[in-house]
Amino acid sequence: MKNIFELTKPARYTGGEFNSVVKNFDETACRIVLALPDVYEVGMSNLGLAILYSILNRRDDTLCERVYAPWIDAEAVMRDEKILLFALESKRPVRNFDFLGFSLQYEMIYSNVLNMLDLAKISLHTSERADDEPFVIGGGPCVYNVEPVADFFDFFIVGEAEEVFGEIVEKFIAWKNSGKVGGRKAFLRSLLTVKGIYVPSFYEPLYSGEKFLGMKILEPTAPPKILKRVVKDFDATPSVENPVVPFMEIIHDRAMLELFRGCSRGCRFCQAGMTYRPVRERKSETLRAMARRLIDSSGWDEISLTSLSSADYSCLSRLIDDLQSDFRNEKVSFSLPSLRIDSFSIDLAERVQAVRKSGLTFAPEAGTQRLRDEINKNVTEENLLDACGAAFSKGWKSVKLYFMMGLPTETDDDIAGIAELAQKVANLYRTIKNRRDVKVTVSVSCFVPKPWTPFQWSAQISAEEFERRQKFLKSLIRDKAITYNYHNARLSVLEGALARGDRRLAKVIEAAWKSGAKFDGWSDLFKPDVWAEAFEACGINPEYYSGRERNFWEPLPWEHTSPGVDKNFLLAEWEKSQVGETTRDCRRTSCTGCGVCMKLGVGIRDWGLGTSLGKWEMGNGKSLTPNSYLLTPNCKYRAQIRKGAEIAVLSHLDYMNVFMRALLRSKLPAAWSEGFNPHLKVSFATALAVGVTSDCEYVDFELTEPVSEFDVAKKLNEQLPKGAEILRLKKLRGKSKPVMSLVDLSRYEVRLPFEEKFLSAAQLSIKNFNATPEIKFTRVTPKKTRELELKKYLVEPVEISLAGDELLIKFAVKITPEGSLKPSEVLKILREQFDFPADISAAKINRTALLCNGKNLVV
Repeated sequence: MKNIFELTKPARYTGGEFNSVVKNFDETACRIVLALPDVYEVGMSNLGLAILYSILNRRDDTLCERVYAPWIDAEAVMRDEKILLFALESKRPVRNFDFLGFSLQYEMIYSNVLNMLDLAKISLHTSERADDEPFVIGGGPCVYNVEPVADFFDFFIVGEAEEVFGEIVEKFIAWKNSGKVGGRKAFLRSLLTVKGIYVPSFYEPLYSGEKFLGMKILEPTAPPKILKRVVKDFDATPSVENPVVPFMEIIHDRAMLELFRGCSRGCRFCQAGMTYRPVRERKSETLRAMARRLIDSSGWDEISLTSLSSADYSCLSRLIDDLQSDFRNEKVSFSLPSLRIDSFSIDLAERVQAVRKSGLTFAPEAGTQRLRDEINKNVTEENLLDACGAAFSKGWKSVKLYFMMGLPTETDDDIAGIAELAQKVANLYRTIKNRRDVKVTVSVSCFVPKPWTPFQWSAQISAEEFERRQKFLKSLIRDKAITYNYHNARLSVLEGALARGDRRLAKVIEAAWKSGAKFDGWSDLFKPDVWAEAFEACGINPEYYSGRERNFWEPLPWEHTSPGVDKNFLLAEWEKSQVGETTRDCRRTSCTGCGVCMKLGVGIRDWGLGTSLGKWEMGNGKSLTPNSYLLTPNCKYRAQIRKGAEIAVLSHLDYMNVFMRALLRSKLPAAWSEGFNPHLKVSFATALAVGVTSDCEYVDFELTEPVSEFDVAKKLNEQLPKGAEILRLKKLRGKSKPVMSLVDLSRYEVRLPFEEKFLSAAQLSIKNFNATPEIKFTRVTPKKTRELELKKYLVEPVEISLAGDELLIKFAVKITPEGSLKPSEVLKILREQFDFPADISAAKINRTALLCNGKNLVV
């Protein structure tokens, strides 16, 4: 650039930083450029890209370079001088590389992706790209719903990329050496054998009006669901050894030491907490060695101990002591990005900040205990005040408190609770120190419902309502010691639309970019009017995506790119949120049934206390049998198991035999009864009618020896046939009633082929059925005939709704000691007595829940 020195922060574009890697471009088989579609100082602070840069450049057959979004002034110069977007290391045009990989950290950088492609002269749409253009890859947190930008990417890496990127490189080099036979599509097709790869062009979204119906697979070998890739042995996974050290100051201008992946806290609003599961720790010895290499190779004087919840690292206390000992004479300081709200964290913070003391940050998230319980925060006001009191006593006088606004069921009382809590913290300092120089910063973000969380079905409040609540909270904060910061409401509502959007939003994003949208995450550059005009021009209502509460049974456009979290778990968590019931941390007790470990074949790895799932390994690296901390001697287990369409024809007795034979084949230490006719100690919940499927059958069984929950589920699933998979499993502690005596309610969903023209007749039939106080019918069995009254078994009105070309019928049936109803009996009476306009012989009946006092039996 001719005018580079006239640019804001020209060091963004020079390259040549210490530890940057330059290889021979022409002699390297695979050339990759990694991008974060934001400015240099943001992109250089991203640990994920730094890890991939380091791993890829260790390969002799691969070179990896970097590129970031040019700031406004640099872009103007580039367009004026016709300079193509270039990589920092070689200064070669990005268009000349084999791959351009974008890290999609959040939705508001989507317009920058298009701007960077345009600056590089790369075709925006994958369908239009020529053979000489790079493959455009997406990765990062947004991969759990990429449909709004799917048209712009050749493929996505779903999950963790450390291992999968090498497999992609090998596929590419093989295709390149073949002479690129079959063109771009042949290479993309070859990637379908690589787990964790999503190729959007092989899938076509289907719609009916506004409704998303599902994905049509266009390529026969494309999987219907792409499970995320996960690094199983995180301790052995390479990380950054020689970090690129920038010439200029960046957002996180320090070494970053990743303690562990994942989080088991289970906050219901948090997408990262769900999608990065399970928790896998590094050994403290590994981290010490990494820290030494980072400092020696960089010259930084600060190390950030990073993770989703760094204070939950099981060996943290020992690690801090060791690191301070290692760097005692080097003035290296340490920082924890966030702290637990307890006094233990304050003791840690005092030791961590022995070199340089800064403020403390806590995240209560909500102003009242009711709302904190709803979101499963599992902290109390007393916890916060105890932690702040401990901090103030040890010399801190600055505290930052993070909250969210707009959470489901939030009221003005919850908002007032934020102001009250902040005031109590300020007053506590004055009481303890008898001084007034306290500083309390209240930072309030706008709640955005995200895919793969229990709140993924929830509506987001409007921008106007956000702004009303923000003003209300501001009016309640009068103490000058309290600073109040809040997010741009209109930006957050746009984020809400993009986060849960489908592929139709691609044209909105493109239209907004063409009208000048870029750097939308920067509030001073965000152009809400441009986005509003783009939605209107495309004939799309953004509130359909942001402000609409989803039905639990409707197809969701992100369900085919999965982090492994079970939908039933998310539903159960949503149900618990509605009554303020919290869920325990699975690292501290036992499996909570999220399904990740079973689906991905990986367990929690905790080098301090051990793990409740998967192989339990201690600090010495030896595998151990879980002890009484996790498994009590009686070894009773409860499993939630499917009865899929593949085995729906089996009777209840046959179904029981399938499970018991699988238990014996698994070679697990099955427990038998005593006496002359011993039998396996296995008991099932209420029987399911032949032909009915279920996602929630329950079975109790006993083992004679302790086996981890993960291994029990794994070994049984290896022996169970398709359609009888274990979905969740937990260890029962103490005395517990047999599962067959617990269930008192069964919920069903029935799907029938249906034409919309008959909907009014169906609604009238259901209305008459629900309004009839008593319905008698005759049940005929081979042994006897009985007269029964149907309505005493139905606990709520029957509901119907249209789902595409099917009619969905939902009802719940009591289970009593005297008996219950078969779902087919309900359908038969609807047809025979209430002229229901559908062919019930084509009904697909599925049991969706078996409950005890309104709760699932495996939680």
